[in-house]
Amino acid sequence: MEVRPRALALCCILPLWVPAAHAQDADATDASDSVYQFTVTERKPVTASSTLMVPAENFELRPLESGGQMIEAVPNAITAQHTGGGKAEQYFIRGFDADHGTDLAVYFDGVPINLRSHAHGQGFLDLHFVTKETIERLDAYKGPYFSRFGDFATAAAIEYVPFDAVEESVIRLEGGYWDTWRAVGVASPRFGPFEGDDPRADALVSFEAYHTDGPVRDDEDLWRYSLFARGGVDLRPDLRLSGHVLGYTADWNASGLVPERLVDAGRLSRFGSLDPSEGGDTLRVQGKLQLDWRPSDRGHLMANAYVAAYELELFSNFTYALNDPASGDGIVQRDDRLYTGGRIEYEQILGLGIPTRLRAGAEWRYDDARVRLGNQSRRQATGFTNDDDVEELSIGPYVEAELLPLPWARFVGGLRFEYFDYDVRSRLPGEPKGDGDDHLWLPKANLVLSPFSEVGPLPSETPWLRDLEVFLNFGIGFHSNDARTSVDDPRILARATGAEVGLRTRFFERLEVAIDGFWLGLEDELVFVGDEGATESGGRTKRLGVELVAHADVTDWLYLRGDVAYTSARFTSGDDPVPQAPRFVAKGAIGVREGGFAAELGVRHLGERYASETFEDPKLSDYTVLDFGMRYRYRRFEVGLALENLTDTDWRSSEFFYESCAPGEVGLVAACPAAGGGSGIGDFHFTPGNRRNVQGWVSVTF
Repeated sequence: MEVRPRALALCCILPLWVPAAHAQDADATDASDSVYQFTVTERKPVTASSTLMVPAENFELRPLESGGQMIEAVPNAITAQHTGGGKAEQYFIRGFDADHGTDLAVYFDGVPINLRSHAHGQGFLDLHFVTKETIERLDAYKGPYFSRFGDFATAAAIEYVPFDAVEESVIRLEGGYWDTWRAVGVASPRFGPFEGDDPRADALVSFEAYHTDGPVRDDEDLWRYSLFARGGVDLRPDLRLSGHVLGYTADWNASGLVPERLVDAGRLSRFGSLDPSEGGDTLRVQGKLQLDWRPSDRGHLMANAYVAAYELELFSNFTYALNDPASGDGIVQRDDRLYTGGRIEYEQILGLGIPTRLRAGAEWRYDDARVRLGNQSRRQATGFTNDDDVEELSIGPYVEAELLPLPWARFVGGLRFEYFDYDVRSRLPGEPKGDGDDHLWLPKANLVLSPFSEVGPLPSETPWLRDLEVFLNFGIGFHSNDARTSVDDPRILARATGAEVGLRTRFFERLEVAIDGFWLGLEDELVFVGDEGATESGGRTKRLGVELVAHADVTDWLYLRGDVAYTSARFTSGDDPVPQAPRFVAKGAIGVREGGFAAELGVRHLGERYASETFEDPKLSDYTVLDFGMRYRYRRFEVGLALENLTDTDWRSSEFFYESCAPGEVGLVAACPAAGGGSGIGDFHFTPGNRRNVQGWVSVTF
């Protein structure tokens, strides 16, 4: 930025006018004080070194099976498929096994996707409805340092940002192994300009159909359909109305987790199943409206509201025949809900002696859900042990101030208040009921320093030192606990206190590097219980980790990208390790982009994790997988190829250690008596990762 120091300072607090998607120019003029005229030629400033934007090109060549796997484009994030089929992924990030989303908040076009008090797990996060061709970027905010994000934003918050419109409409057909095919259509009808100051309307419409049988012996037969429409219209030059609607449905079979002992003995294929009747079906329909008003060139008012209807019926069998040798240990989980909410937010830039931006807002949400857990055999429910109506209301007002007391120092401080009210009523006689409320104050404080810049106290001629930014972050966030547990403990909100120190700079104009060290303490760790298919309270935990992210444009057509992280996750009491928590994660890619040709070779590695609260074995297995993708475009036509697991490695997508009894072990092993109810055999249970998977596609634009 070549501007006067005060103008430089003001540039750093104008995210209202500087889109996060990519570097671009912007001009703003204040008639009363010409010092505020400036030109921005750099990316929007960030508050933490771990905050970043992931453009669509970072995941366009990846062999993705769902919208949830797009999260792997975020540095140090890994996903896994829990049992196969269309169920939500299992997410690993910042030393958290976030299970299906407990400590990872995700928003899609401003709508929160995590589901509270869900039948299968707190914060359930199913992103299969996302069509990747409609997503412009992912905005990732790690840590609890941001006032805008509330529930589940402990390890990170990620926003899926769809395109307003695409320049070219496209039809794309894919096909590959295991009877996999995918058909996608994306179009952007345009309207206007109208009379006046060139207002306009734009829109985006997409449809996706997907099918696969998967690599397993018993076909997944996954069918998925998604419809998405988004649009906006300028009612006046300073007033814009926008919104979206989407519909999604899916049904599938699942092979479930398989015990290692049977695979090693040759009695079961690693792609086999002990209960192929697992699986489920799901539905999501949602809509959102948003109004943006800019009363002046320094102010912005945004208000939105959304409503979503959701259903899930999930059939699982984690322990096979441990408790009921005759009918099996199958469970059914049903979730049927309507949830609605919204956000109102106002930003104002103040012409004070110190450049200042104020943001104040409030987020609210109401869930009305019926949540059931029961027993089933071959998808036939045999009785319900839990049948609850759950209502939850949350209100989260917040205020944030961003100011530059010095041209080389930027401070962002905020405060959020979170209020929860809940009511749980059982439909079963004699079952407990409960209601109550809880609240938290959540302060945030962030300091960004550039001491060696041209306007800093220690200006340096060394480029990498001149570009160095130092980040100091502190914040308290939270995740809510399942409201059904409030019968025993009314404290439904669990604090997450975090701090971070980070550095970010650029070398040789082509290499960007960011490194951070973080600490996070969580009041209540939710741990997955395999034989119940749910989570339970695990107590206080602490995490200490370090992350490194680098991107190098080696030439105009060759790039390198990589990230590595190590995190120690321990229970505060006894200093025992947190089961399932990822410790070492590494990813990298080398890619080529030249004209209409693009290709990328990627690698992802997940290190060994502790399977239980001891430092000795057993440990969950590690893996390293190579993926490759390429495409070539000529005029309006494109062909592409994606290869997952290039070396055909045997790896485990998800893995747990718990007790079970296979049908063939009942009555033959002391731990698995014929009458059921034994202690079971402790063993690893896993979902195999895909074998080498080849997918090809053709597309045409118009």
